[in-house]
Parts: sequence; C-alpha cells; structure tokens
Amino acid sequence: METGARIKYHRIKKKMSVEELASGIISTRELKKIESGDKSPSLEDLQALCKKLGISLAPKDNPIGKVLVKNFKSSLLHPQNKGKIMEQYADIHGHPLLHVDEDIELEYCVQQIRYFIITGDLDSAEEKIKEMDRFKEFMNQEQFYLFHKYIGNYHYILNDFENALKTYLLSERISPPSLGASELGDLYYSIGISATQCWQITMANKYSKLALKIYQQEFVPKRIVECHLNIAINERRVGNFKTAKEHFRNAFTIGNKIDNDFLKFNTEYNYGYYYYQLQNFKAAIIHLENALQYVPDEYTSDLILDYCVLIKCHIELKNLDAAKEILLKGYKIIKDKNISIDSPSNAHFKEVYTEFTCLNYFVNDNIEKFEEFLVDNLIPILKSHNKHFEMGFYYEHLGNSYMELGQFKQSALALTKAKQAYKDLMTINEE
Repeated sequence: METGARIKYHRIKKKMSVEELASGIISTRELKKIESGDKSPSLEDLQALCKKLGISLAPKDNPIGKVLVKNFKSSLLHPQNKGKIMEQYADIHGHPLLHVDEDIELEYCVQQIRYFIITGDLDSAEEKIKEMDRFKEFMNQEQFYLFHKYIGNYHYILNDFENALKTYLLSERISPPSLGASELGDLYYSIGISATQCWQITMANKYSKLALKIYQQEFVPKRIVECHLNIAINERRVGNFKTAKEHFRNAFTIGNKIDNDFLKFNTEYNYGYYYYQLQNFKAAIIHLENALQYVPDEYTSDLILDYCVLIKCHIELKNLDAAKEILLKGYKIIKDKNISIDSPSNAHFKEVYTEFTCLNYFVNDNIEKFEEFLVDNLIPILKSHNKHFEMGFYYEHLGNSYMELGQFKQSALALTKAKQAYKDLMTINEE
C-alpha cells in the first residue's frame, strides 16, 4: 500500500476526519494531496502523521501473518467441519500479526465475513460487511472480488436469491485473471445455485456444468454431487427426465461414498421427488424414506418437507392411513420442539409448515378448511416459487373432493385451476 493510501486507511480506521489528522501538522489541503498520491510528505510530516495515527513509518514484512490468513482462507473455501473452523478462528483471532500489515489485515477482515456466514452469525456478517464497505478503495482486485462474492453469500443465506445472483454475476465481472481453479469453481457453483433459485434454468445449468468440470478436475466429491443435483433439478423442471435421472444417479452413486449426512439426505430427497413427479410413487417412497435416515435433528424444516412429499405419495396411492401416521409423527416433532407457524424461525420452515398444515386438513377430510387454507396461505407461496406442479396437485385433489360431494360447480372451478397450473408448468418447460 502506498504511503498516502496507508495514511488514509489508518485515518478512516480510527474514524478521524481529514481536519483532525492534519491539525497541528499540515494543512487539510496538503493532507488530501498526500492521501490521493499527488504529493509525497516530508519525512518530518510523515513522522508526525504516523505518530498521531499510532503506526510505523513503513509497512513491516510479515510472513507469519501471511501464512495465518492464507490457511484461514483455505479452510473457508470448502468447509467440511464447522467445529474445526471455529477452533481455528479462536486460535488466530486477536493475533497481533494479523493487524501489523494493512494488506493482511484487509484480507483477514474480508475472510471474516465468510467465516461469520459459515458459522451462522449473520448479525456479525452484516456488521462486518458494513465496516469493510468503508475500505473498498484500499482492496486489491482479489479482495474486492471476494468482498462482493461474500456479500452474495450473505444474500443467499437470507434467501434473497435475486440479489445474491446479481452480486455473484458482478463478482464474476470483477474477478482477477489469476483466480485459482477452486475459487473459480466456487463462484460458478454459487451462480448456478442462485440461478436455480431464481428459475433461470439456462444460466443455472451453464454455470453448474462449468463448476462440475472444475470440481471433477480438482476432485472435490461433495461439490461434484451438489453440481449433479443442481443440474438434475433443473433438467427435471424443464421435463428432461432422462437427463435428470442420469445426474441424479451420478449424485446418488458418489454421494453414498461421502460421509456427509445432509448431502445424503439432499440426494435421496431430490431423487424421491423426481420419482414423485414421474408419478412412480412407490419408487419415490423408497428414496424419501431413505432420506429420513440422514436428516440432522436441527433440520426440522427439511424433515417436514420430506414428510410432505411422502404424504402426497400416499394420497396418490390412496393409502390415507399411512399419510395420517406421517402427519402424527410430524406434529409430535413440532410439538416436542415447541415451534409453530408463528414462531420466529426462517422463511423455509414457515413455508413447509404451511404445506404440512394444508395436507393435514385434506387427509382428515376437512375440505372446507383445506380450500380456505390452500387459497389464502399455500397457493401464494407456491406461486412465488413457480411450483406449478404442486398447485396442480392441490387444485386437482380439491376438485375431485368436491366432485365426490356432488358440488360440481366448485369442482369445475378447482379442476380448471389445476389445468391452468399444469399448462403454466409446460410453458416453463418450453422456455
């Protein structure tokens, strides 16, 4: 970092104004010129400015600090064990050698954003993003790129997928040519999964395939599985079931060899959902029940999500007793954890809980309450996620229920909506 930039960096860090730092040493105008690099300070002025800022006259060589931050950065790229990362952070946080060199300090602070996101401390992540926004002008190209990519991570973890995608695409545009393969793969993967969430199918597949190629060359099994899953999900969405099955099979085969329960759950669940959409409900049930073996206790929303698809499979097979058993299991878990739709929890749980409640009304033959809850609560959620297949499922069963009750006008209205939902699905498939 050049002398003027270094002075400005520490002035901003100490939250001093130009006038405060210049006072008693040089004019404000001269200090501005020094900070912008238009003028070099005299040795006497430099000494006075550095003394006031409490810094050395020149940066110090800091090889140990470089190693510390490099190892920290590497551990965050493909985190396998959150506990070990937290231990590593506790060991190095506060180490004086992370702060004696401006470039190393910047690198460490940028990496802290990623650390807070990985460990789920989103308040600290937000605070660090705001803090580091003040220092963007001092970042080198890679730090500037990582800063934006981590902001993308922050948006993604908050389910703000559109902003995540925009930020990731910006990160790609400003990325340095020297970007390593692993980092590039992570960027492509991040764009791929964000595009999937935004239903940008073509973009999602393009970047997922780019990431997959890198991960296959670098041999990162977990990400290979995740890329195959992402491609499979998008191929399933557009009706390319043969291609989707190939990627699901690859994800399933590789994923079973990895000691990662949540990855196994995700693979089994998505494979089961694939068969559910193909209306091969018995095959779907096998995978969905397998998935239940791998759900960590704290992932309640994923457990209930799996239950929802299982219940729908049993409804299609007209096995309502099995559906009722699953509903009882789900409500016991929800009761034991003392959570409800009004609990302060993430949006994903609220959405899943809404569908679970809707299925409960249907399975227990409370058709009036089922329709009310479906229209007022579940349909808006399904629409926001382009889940036309699910809307078709619910409207079709609502229509059939009214048909059995002899309420033909209401039946016709619901079945028309079901038909429209499936038509909307086909429109997405054709794009």
